[in-house]
Amino acid sequence: MGPRATIGAVMDVGPSLDAQSQSASRQCALVDMVGRQVEVEHPLTVLTGTNPSPTMRTGGERLARSRFCSRTSLAVLLITWTWAAGCATRLPVVTTAAYPSYPVPVVPPALADNPAVAEHERAWLYLQSGDLEAAERGFTAALRISPEFHPSDAGLGFVELSRGASAQAVARFDDALSRAPTYVPALVGRGEALLTVGRVSEAIASFEAAVAADPSLTPLRRRVEDLRFTDLMAQVTRARAARAAGRDDDARAAYERLIAASPDSGFLYIELADIEQREGHGEAALRRLEQAIELDRGAVTAWRMMATLYLAADDLDRGEQALLRAESIEPTRETSRLLADIEIRRLEASRPPEYRRIEASEAVTRGELAALVGIRFQALMSERAGARTTIITDARDYWGYGWVIAVSQAGVMEADTNYRFQPDREVTRAELADVLIRVRQLAGGADTAPSVTRPSFSDLAPSHLRYAAASEAVALGMLVPLERNTFQPGRGVLGTEAVEAVERLIRLLDENP
Repeated sequence: MGPRATIGAVMDVGPSLDAQSQSASRQCALVDMVGRQVEVEHPLTVLTGTNPSPTMRTGGERLARSRFCSRTSLAVLLITWTWAAGCATRLPVVTTAAYPSYPVPVVPPALADNPAVAEHERAWLYLQSGDLEAAERGFTAALRISPEFHPSDAGLGFVELSRGASAQAVARFDDALSRAPTYVPALVGRGEALLTVGRVSEAIASFEAAVAADPSLTPLRRRVEDLRFTDLMAQVTRARAARAAGRDDDARAAYERLIAASPDSGFLYIELADIEQREGHGEAALRRLEQAIELDRGAVTAWRMMATLYLAADDLDRGEQALLRAESIEPTRETSRLLADIEIRRLEASRPPEYRRIEASEAVTRGELAALVGIRFQALMSERAGARTTIITDARDYWGYGWVIAVSQAGVMEADTNYRFQPDREVTRAELADVLIRVRQLAGGADTAPSVTRPSFSDLAPSHLRYAAASEAVALGMLVPLERNTFQPGRGVLGTEAVEAVERLIRLLDENP
């Protein structure tokens, strides 16, 4: 009767081998395929599920030892021979495995008596010796003997993986899994092959299936977690690149996939909300931000973005609440400014519609200018209320009558000798300059601008009655000269021009109180 070879990872054989078989094993293993002497470090156990030693309880334990331990040397693979007629066949003795990271395609107990076992075990030994051609022949021979012998399908998968033929390797592992869906070596091998071609998500799924089949694979479980995080961040990088390049559809699809894979990552919702906001999808952006805040109430970026969206929709109350939450988390000058702007907008919203139309006016009237000054300098006008007796006979029914009285009592604008204010008469640039200078003086500003050279105009001589106010308004930056260095004192004033001049005066007073 000829010899029968069995192979496996180096583990303690235990008392199951008698002294005679151990001696024969050691004698025959001392000779390799070309007759050279090699050192035998340990005896060898079998890969089949029969007669296991105490250290070979589960496939998961073998995988944990052979595939996932931290870069330790693979234990020596040897050949144990049971002799009936002597050492007739020489096989390589593997003292250093060519592929130590591969999990051994163990033969399950149900297939232990299959006639393909011997060919399968010899083929694995050839693979670990580095002879891929002989390994392929052996695994193929095993499958010819028993086409349903799935461990050899997995063995061929490792042969292809060793050759760098990842697609063929995946196909071989799939063949094994079609016959044994929970066969751990094939699941792990398939995952490794998928990783080599960048199919990380599929590789993770294959590794997870292996862990589900054998929960003892703790190192593999940790590796899955690392791979999942690495893959997630790679996808985030691609999504951000698409967003930066303006490929919003690609970016949105990428973020939605990421959220499905990692629904507890709040920053993903915020970055997706940014895309929705940029495309004008305010409601969709708000929903994403609300999801981010549900995950993290301290997400200050989400609160600020939410405030921006609410304010853009003129929802001042909810915009203010969002800003207050952001301010409580991380106070900033910008948040304080936005909160102040909300108060201004509330005041503006409470004004008559005629006032809100001033900025769009093609020609500002005296009544509109009185309202603009009275509202923007309300505190200053109130301080001067009643300082002088004012009689106005033609503005009682005017919509801005209260502000007409306020600016008149403060001496900023005056009625004519007949007590007529003429609220509907258009304002000239010269009158605007005069009003601006009077407001500045009323606020405590100097009569003239110190260290500022008064400009000259081609159409307004220094002796002109309006020159002083016009030159000072231009020198201080409240008004600007027109084409060909003219001031054009009699020209009308646009609404935007009047509003901008008043805003410049406010900034001037803030800078020089």
